[in-house]
Amino acid sequence: MAAALTTAYYAAPQMPIDAKRLFQAGCDSLGLNSNIRLPLKPSRAYGSSLVLAREWEMKDLEKKLAEAIEYSYEPTWDTGLGEFTWGLGLNEDYPRGQFNAFLAAAEASGPGLWTALSEKPLEVCPQITEVDFPTMAFTRAEWVDGELHLRTSPNQPDPRAVTRFKVSGLMPGRWQIAGNESASVEVIGDEATVAMPLIHADLILSPLR
Repeated sequence: MAAALTTAYYAAPQMPIDAKRLFQAGCDSLGLNSNIRLPLKPSRAYGSSLVLAREWEMKDLEKKLAEAIEYSYEPTWDTGLGEFTWGLGLNEDYPRGQFNAFLAAAEASGPGLWTALSEKPLEVCPQITEVDFPTMAFTRAEWVDGELHLRTSPNQPDPRAVTRFKVSGLMPGRWQIAGNESASVEVIGDEATVAMPLIHADLILSPLR
């Protein structure tokens, strides 16, 4: 029944009543409703369980799982790569993909979010592509009233270096970039190429009206 914890994750948005029955049976099987045995063994089930505990606002279970994962799974910032991962005690050269995927989903989850994401397709909108990660990343990329608001977060800022990224799927026309006087934008068709110093900055990409 422990495998039901992952099955319940996939079933939750479509069949929540059945998913909750599966989830409860899985929790009983692994002893999650009592004292969780530490350290946790590497498993997808604990990450998927934390997603559902937050999805369904099961506060006591959420707290226990979050503390057990923090204790057992080696949450680690790699400052050189700018990446946050969980080692899970596996002593592997690269973080285990599926295990980390469920744990990352749990970090981003909240009440009703998994169901909402599954029920409502993502709106088609322009996409940021060809980012020089991990040299550059973004902590904000949000459309507000037809303007793209960006916040850049370089791993190692260097105002003498130049980084580039693209925004694809724009409405054809003229676009401008504001927020840093050294940033520039070149638009060809529906694609804009932005060049800027490798620094922290708040930028706004907007159409020329």
